[in-house]
Amino acid sequence: MEQEKQAIGFEMKYSGRLFFCEALVQADNIQVFFNHIYMADIEYNAAVGWVQTNGTLLPRSTIEEIGAHLDGQLD
Repeated sequence: MEQEKQAIGFEMKYSGRLFFCEALVQADNIQVFFNHIYMADIEYNAAVGWVQTNGTLLPRSTIEEIGAHLDGQLD
């Protein structure tokens, strides 16, 4: 049986360009795509907040912005 996945999409600015960011929420991690291209895996750590665990190194501010969208703090 295939595990259910949830996707959350939003626009965000990265490196001076506007991208469509899609976060694919899975049981053990969240995969992040910019314009349908895989960028990174992130996860929430109670001690430090949102952290990147794999992929293209993204600035901390970008990880925090993605996390804020996932937490529902940003539209």
